Amino acid sequence: MKKILSLLLVSALLLTALAACGAGGEDVDLIESPEPSAEESAEPAASPEASEAPAHDWDALRDTHDADELVMTVDGSEVLWDEFFYWLYMNVSSFESTYGAVDYTSELTEGMTYADYMLMMAEQYAITFHSLGVEAAAEGIALTDEDRAYIDEVVQQSITANCGEDGTEEDFEEYLAGQYLTRRVFDFVNETTLLNQRVWIDLYGENGELYPEADALSWGSGQGYVNVKHILVLTQDDEGNALDEAAKAEKLAEAEEMLDTLQPLSGSAEIEAEFDTLMQENSEDPGLASYPDGYCYTPGTMYAEFEDAAAELGDYEVSGIVESTSGYHIILRLPLSVDTVLFDYGYDLRYVAAQMAFNDLVNGWAAGAEVTYSELYDGFDAAAFLA
Repeated sequence: MKKILSLLLVSALLLTALAACGAGGEDVDLIESPEPSAEESAEPAASPEASEAPAHDWDALRDTHDADELVMTVDGSEVLWDEFFYWLYMNVSSFESTYGAVDYTSELTEGMTYADYMLMMAEQYAITFHSLGVEAAAEGIALTDEDRAYIDEVVQQSITANCGEDGTEEDFEEYLAGQYLTRRVFDFVNETTLLNQRVWIDLYGENGELYPEADALSWGSGQGYVNVKHILVLTQDDEGNALDEAAKAEKLAEAEEMLDTLQPLSGSAEIEAEFDTLMQENSEDPGLASYPDGYCYTPGTMYAEFEDAAAELGDYEVSGIVESTSGYHIILRLPLSVDTVLFDYGYDLRYVAAQMAFNDLVNGWAAGAEVTYSELYDGFDAAAFLA
């Protein structure tokens, strides 16, 4: 299956940390995962100032509570200490691997310290994972027997990779403990990762083919996508230097001759067929081999002159000669299609639109979840631990 963006679900991080192939790792084709909504999270605007604070005593923090002590519930689904602890550990470790140790009592944004941010992110991971499971069940979506067999297979691969050919379940659990994971959390996050894929397939199809065409086209139009083919006659040499006036005049004449061939034509099929022939035989666009079907882009992607001219065209209309610093362009405007490959994603319009709808759906589940907190959560002082 295709994927557009990096996976946020912990299996990508988890199995990297375990240095093994496993559920959700490189051998698993998963789509974009649910993540906290922008309204509920704050990303560091700039690298925080590094601190000389000592390393955190994660063993001591883990042992402050029993693994099965309740931290919070998400739509009635329990988040226990071993899981919540791992989210905190994973987020702090990931943050510090990028920025180094910081003063967690300093403010990330007004009214939110770095410690607050780490705690919030741990909470959001828990909410996202558990709300996904609850809502999937409400939709009647569950892992298949094939999914569970796959999980069993890759777990065995993980045991072998980390504990050797004779590794046992006990050996693996000991290994996981060294990564601040219980087997319960390991299984939960990997099962939820695969469930994320199962929800996508059941609702939208493996490649988004079940997503309604009208909805996909509406999304593409709303994003401002413009679909074109173009013929480019370069007015630069191989080093990017402008040609002299005589050479440019020859290039302009070539472009005008092609335009003269196109202008008398009528009918979408006839125009596009002739345009394709001229484009393949004459265009000097360096991207032609990679984008033989043209470019579907959003404003701000192409030369301003190019975009202005394309915006004035109706479907299957051909522009006049458009000059840019690269050369002379002839542009053919095409209608959006669900099969159109989007220049900024590299995947077709229907698939990308379905991805966006899926992310909105799962993020909405997390945002709408009913969350209750235990005394453990209310009394947890992340700042004191991280200081």
